[in-house]
Amino acid sequence: MPHPAPVAAQDRLETLDVLRGFALLGILAMNIRGMAAPLSAYVYPYALFDYEGLNRAAYIFTSVVFDLKMMGLFSMLFGVGVLLYAAKATETGRPPRGLWFRRMGWLLAIGLVHGYLIWSGDILVPYALCGILLLWWVRRLPAWALFSAAVVLLAVGAAMGVAHALNWDAMSEAERAQETALMMPTPAQAREQLQWMLGSYPEIVARHAPATFMFETFFFIAFFLWRCGGMMLLGMALYKWGFLDGRSSARTYAIAAAVGVGAGLPLAWYGVMELERVRFVMPERAIVDLWNYTGAVFASVGYAAVLILVVKRGVMARLRAALAAVGRMAFSNYLLHSIVTSIVFLGWGFGLAGRFDYASQLLVVAAIWAVQLIVSPIWLARYRFGPAEWVWRSLTYWERQPMRAGTLRSAPGDALAGA
Repeated sequence: MPHPAPVAAQDRLETLDVLRGFALLGILAMNIRGMAAPLSAYVYPYALFDYEGLNRAAYIFTSVVFDLKMMGLFSMLFGVGVLLYAAKATETGRPPRGLWFRRMGWLLAIGLVHGYLIWSGDILVPYALCGILLLWWVRRLPAWALFSAAVVLLAVGAAMGVAHALNWDAMSEAERAQETALMMPTPAQAREQLQWMLGSYPEIVARHAPATFMFETFFFIAFFLWRCGGMMLLGMALYKWGFLDGRSSARTYAIAAAVGVGAGLPLAWYGVMELERVRFVMPERAIVDLWNYTGAVFASVGYAAVLILVVKRGVMARLRAALAAVGRMAFSNYLLHSIVTSIVFLGWGFGLAGRFDYASQLLVVAAIWAVQLIVSPIWLARYRFGPAEWVWRSLTYWERQPMRAGTLRSAPGDALAGA
């Protein structure tokens, strides 16, 4: 059997690359809230900025169009990754279990470095934990079982939110005060959080370390395991049904797009309107968030259907190629989001945190999108991988991978999530 190695570029599925590129760019539209301002501004629009006019419109737009939808779409693709990885050939002819867990172990290590030393909103650690604890062990289940398990996990996640709201009064005063400072801070608390972002690099790392620890432990158990894990299993089911890689009919995608987007976005919009009614406060918001929690599942599938239709019909070739390149370099581009915004906004860089409200943050997002859509295809015309993908692959296979385009070793099954 051939020695296992990353897949050649020409063997990759354009559909999956385009979907992943779209999701990766969309994730920045939400993450920017916690990069350009304290994380409390991510969920509480009254924390630091005037919530009116263009500012309010930008917050509503990103909440309806992107919130949970992009993470859901990316999670579905990450779930597909284990199926493609398990299909790789090894010398023994067995699925490459050791490679998968080494791969997830390095992702976990890189995520910890990213979370503690660059940006505390890291998603790599939850993904790695889901890959270790869940994905490999369920990969052989039939599509219907994966779909059923996805529904159960998503339902448990929703129930966790409801239980938290119902338990609010039973929490200690200190616990409520701690959560309130994050979820609905006073102006003074928001300004204090902003000052943390404007300190020196050692001060920022030390200040954010406790929040990072909570994000990657407690919040993983309370949210990411169920939400991301559920969407990953949904992606595995949809792939086995022939949906995510473009094997279904155009009619199927048209129906899925109409139902997914047509139901998901109105549910999300209604959820934001309800959040405004309760002024984004706890514990009411934990219940109201269920509108978007549910709508985002539909919208993620609907977005996938729209993009797959675009690929199947062969339209917008240049945009598809650019999105596919961004998707093939998703790991590098994701880390670049954090590095660039840290330099721009944090105190050890240009110190612009708090100066960009929700509307002007989108200008930064658009600029980063433009650069990555232009640079990613140029880079991949010369190199096989993005720099982060190259490091991750070399560590996974414990062998330095050839980097220059044209120095290829082809193997099936690496076509997703930086495999």
